[in-house]
Amino acid sequence: MKKFVPVLLLLTLLLQTGFSQTKVPAFGQFLTAEKELKVCEFDPEAEAVIILDKAESNHNDEYNLITKRRLRIKILKQKGIQLADVSLYYYSKDDFEFISEINAVVFNRDANGNEETKELDQNTIFDAKISEFWSEKKFALPGVRVGSIIEYEYTVNSKNYNGLQDWYFQSDLPVMLSSYRLVVIPNHEFAYNVSKSEQLPITVKSDRTEGAMLFEMKDIAALRQEPFMDARKDYLQKVEFQLSGYSGRMGGRTRYMTTWAELNRELMRNENFGGQIHRNVQADELLKKAKAASTPFEKMKIIYKDIQRTVFTKGSKTIYVQEGVKDAWKNKIGNSAEVNLLLINLLRSAGLDVSPLLVSERSHGKVKEGYPFLDQFNNVMAWVQIDNQTYILDASSDYTPPEMVPPAVVNTKAFLLDKKEGGIIMLEEKKKQERNRTIINAKVDSEGMVRGEVLTRSYDYAKLRRKASLQKSKEKLLSDFFTDGYTELKTENFRVNNEDVDSLALEQKFDFSIPLNASGEYRMLNLNMFSGFRSNPFISDIRFTDVNYGYLQNHEILELIALPEGWEPEELPKDFRMITPDQGITCARYIKYLNNSLNVMFRIEFNKSIFDSGEYATLKEFFKKMTNLMNEQVIIRKKN
Repeated sequence: MKKFVPVLLLLTLLLQTGFSQTKVPAFGQFLTAEKELKVCEFDPEAEAVIILDKAESNHNDEYNLITKRRLRIKILKQKGIQLADVSLYYYSKDDFEFISEINAVVFNRDANGNEETKELDQNTIFDAKISEFWSEKKFALPGVRVGSIIEYEYTVNSKNYNGLQDWYFQSDLPVMLSSYRLVVIPNHEFAYNVSKSEQLPITVKSDRTEGAMLFEMKDIAALRQEPFMDARKDYLQKVEFQLSGYSGRMGGRTRYMTTWAELNRELMRNENFGGQIHRNVQADELLKKAKAASTPFEKMKIIYKDIQRTVFTKGSKTIYVQEGVKDAWKNKIGNSAEVNLLLINLLRSAGLDVSPLLVSERSHGKVKEGYPFLDQFNNVMAWVQIDNQTYILDASSDYTPPEMVPPAVVNTKAFLLDKKEGGIIMLEEKKKQERNRTIINAKVDSEGMVRGEVLTRSYDYAKLRRKASLQKSKEKLLSDFFTDGYTELKTENFRVNNEDVDSLALEQKFDFSIPLNASGEYRMLNLNMFSGFRSNPFISDIRFTDVNYGYLQNHEILELIALPEGWEPEELPKDFRMITPDQGITCARYIKYLNNSLNVMFRIEFNKSIFDSGEYATLKEFFKKMTNLMNEQVIIRKKN
């Protein structure tokens, strides 16, 4: 297992004195070893390698944050040529940031040993606005090919240290040297948290005279996208920063959110967070309707459904309010924090026991309980208690029935806030699963075609997943969960029922036809149809990340396949039942041949949703054997 060692310390000016950074060649000057490099020794599969990623964050006399960054990359394979197209993103809302001093060069050596260095034409740098908040600088480096070395540098100018970003030593390319130097603004104190593998050393040094810290790591293999992967940043080698204190001119010290209790108090006192819960929102009609409900649960459901359906959520998920809950209600639009704080406000006005809950969705990253950093969270939800039953509500996303934990936060840690004290809680879900029941009625004709009807009933998280595809189109749902991977499959008459009925399964029906493989007088019938387990998703030899399916799973496929008159199976595959050593996954198949028909049942159960990276080899081998057995073919032929 790849262990990560988090280290939380304070950036103060009282640590060791002086440090020296790893020496690197000047910009545009390349070493012989870099020119001759053809493969990254510690990551041979890489299409390119980052030779150098170096940055320094400092301040000017007005305490603006100035970050200078420089990257040098060697192109090793054809796929790496795409790195010639560079996009540099910055937060442009209210002119908070801008990028300047862009320089770039490309080094090439031809077959005869002739060397050439081209500089970037400044007229080919373009500025583009991406959204209300973000913009980018774009440029394309000239003449890039396999063997090129590209290098570019730029400066990010931010209004203040709120623009300070975490530093990632690792990326989707291997990195030979990653170096970051931070100069702390006078009279301020920052906490930092280093997350890294035990196998990778890190250099951390401080300079007391300048109030600076240096972080360096070397020879870091790439972290590539893997199936059923948590947020990449959970596994990236990195250092995170947060303001933790301020020393005034008269010698007094103010500390900022350095414990969960302090963070709780600060947020609940903040007018743009806790203050929003007590705003007087003019929602008399909705509250009147809710208060007339017969039970507290119905009262909660009325308010939750109304806000989820009538108040539009804009932008990315956030815990920060922009306009406020009153404007969100009046204009029927707000960011995710405003929508869910509005929900909390009205639930409280209706007399329910409700508190704000800071969450980090799986795609955002795991919450480290020992490190009270606000940036660990990317959304706020409502925590409601009714008769000793807890409900987690998110009105800013696709509708989730109140009885279910929102899919994005199942089995994650969250921070529960209240007026007195807050705490980290686990959002477990053991009752609701990703559950599917599929019934296939089909016939094989004498021409070797299988024709039939499929009925799938999807429950709980399976229903939510499929509704997300359905919102885009029926074709998207059909492709995502039924037809992907088939080359000769034909479908028609696709119908969906119970989309908006919480208490009923999502029904999906369609007719299909698919030809059998043939060899002489024999026909080969693959019984593994529409299961979602046709192939092994785990093909890499090494895995650095945990496997996270999100929720427990239960799948059952029942098949009745009639053979043509005068045909019979040569031999039936044997029944099987297999289980992982920790009993985390079981898979079984049972086959009977009665009345010229094949009766088949597949059952796949996941009794846990997260598998440690150390279990990957076992999991990979299990899926390989499981899919091979599920794909065993029944050989049929005419009777003699």
